[in-house]
Amino acid sequence: MIAEAAYYRAQKRGFEGGHATQDWLDAEAEINALLLQTPSRRTRSH
Repeated sequence: MIAEAAYYRAQKRGFEGGHATQDWLDAEAEINALLLQTPSRRTRSH
């Protein structure tokens, strides 16, 4: 998920070089925040 998000960040920038690390860190933060907001199916009672 992080790799895909980083790819889309690079794509939006026109794949301009020199930003791979920042793209990855930003994507990682974005995905982590998304996952923390989503209730886990394991914690739901059925």
